[in-house]
Amino acid sequence: MAGLADPSFYAVEKWRPASLQCIVDAAVRRNVPANVLLAIGQHEAGKEGSAILNKNGTRDFGRAGINDKSVTDVMPEIAPYGVSREQVVDALMHDGCYNYEMAAFILSKKLRACKSNDFWFCAATYHSKTPELNAVYQGKIRPLAESWSRILMQTFTVRSYSRE
Repeated sequence: MAGLADPSFYAVEKWRPASLQCIVDAAVRRNVPANVLLAIGQHEAGKEGSAILNKNGTRDFGRAGINDKSVTDVMPEIAPYGVSREQVVDALMHDGCYNYEMAAFILSKKLRACKSNDFWFCAATYHSKTPELNAVYQGKIRPLAESWSRILMQTFTVRSYSRE
């Protein structure tokens, strides 16, 4: 996570909209599927400057709907670099590319920590580990990810790599 906190690595820009290129770049840097990251952002449907209040009293920030709890969870990794929670929240709200970079980081952590062999269950832990809520989220992001996969294949050169 050091890269997110280091301004020389990731300069936050106020009111920068998220571009397809910066989202794909974030996915590559964090080793997560770009189509899933794009699906999450499309479903969450936040905007630059948004802080959406949830029924449970938490807020979702920016494009990818990064929740208060997720911010709390990543702060121990960011705080040693002198970045405050207020700075992170401000960047999440006002910089679409930073928001997706953080979403990619969170998704990466969720995928690595997940003990299930079901990829879609693991991807949906971005939203919830609770089976019922997770299943609903899977049902929403999976078709979006499939659509994004087709768009990405048309937009970018995709190479296959093996570990041989």
